[in-house]
Amino acid sequence: MNKLEKFEVDCLVIGGGVSGVAIARELCAKYESVFLLERNNQLAQETSSRNSEVIHAGMYYEQGSLKSKLCIKGKELLYDYLKERQIEFNRCGKYILSSTDQESETLNSIYENGIACGVEDLSYDGSLSSKYPFLAYKEAIFSPSTGIFDSHSFIHSLSRDFQSSGGNIILSNETLSISETSKGFEVLVEDKKSKNQFMVISRVLINSAGLNAVHIANLINEKNTYEEEFVKGEYYIYQGKERLEHLIYPTPTENSLGLHATIDLGKGIRFGPSAYVVDEIDYSLSLDQKLLFLEAVQSYWPGIKEEHLTPGYSGIRPKLKGVKDFVIDSGNISNNQFVNVLGYASPGLTSSLALALEVSERLES
Repeated sequence: MNKLEKFEVDCLVIGGGVSGVAIARELCAKYESVFLLERNNQLAQETSSRNSEVIHAGMYYEQGSLKSKLCIKGKELLYDYLKERQIEFNRCGKYILSSTDQESETLNSIYENGIACGVEDLSYDGSLSSKYPFLAYKEAIFSPSTGIFDSHSFIHSLSRDFQSSGGNIILSNETLSISETSKGFEVLVEDKKSKNQFMVISRVLINSAGLNAVHIANLINEKNTYEEEFVKGEYYIYQGKERLEHLIYPTPTENSLGLHATIDLGKGIRFGPSAYVVDEIDYSLSLDQKLLFLEAVQSYWPGIKEEHLTPGYSGIRPKLKGVKDFVIDSGNISNNQFVNVLGYASPGLTSSLALALEVSERLES
């Protein structure tokens, strides 16, 4: 039997999505040897690459929550980073529409919550019908600091920063077990191609594994009570003649921000995402959902017809049952050099740079 190879590092980050890459990049300033472990053969192949690529302003989230704090701070950090690195973005702004009196009450609550949280550029807008006469709505609020960006170039830039600072990326490797030791943590890893196993001994451990984060959390402490929930969202591409210069969102529901109309950097329009719970990770499109999808979009864009929509893509968000906020904790273990990042769905892209700072600060306490 071959002897198990062992490697000692200062810090190991599990998960190579936008949160893991941003955290690993930030921690290079704190630790001499930082390794990033990703189970896929490329970075950001799951939630981070299957979304709307929206820079959120932060008006939806409960005052004082991590989502509110990290989104609002992260938005400004992200815009600054994109400008500095000359990564394409469009601070296009978005409209949130109400279609009923009840939705107008909800819209006003969103407006007041946003102002209270520090999103002070929100305003009611009465001129939307002149811009987009094909939309139907009762009231609209405008968020000028909402935008879109090239998220793929952003994540690649973060990974270059990380590697330029001495960080190491290990792809196509699965975490099999985690144990606490006097030196920190022993993480048993298997190469998915060769099936060779090796041990990483790390003083500091970060679990930012996205869709796999609850599993990783339970590896280190099987007494954890986290319950994961995979929420799938599908997108359809618009093939009609109308064009948008802004993002258009309906009034959100209890479970999602609604089937909104977003533009990409080439001004193409897509609708989505839907939101329904699935048992497994499967990115195929459920075409039987198309009519329900169409009905939802017609609530604010009544001229849309089925032939205007072609299947696009889907994504899956890692949520926790019964928990609306991000969860950043110590995994119910005594070692304060471990950090869990769980339920990291929207507004995760926007929040990523602020999340990295938050994790770094928690490791100092």
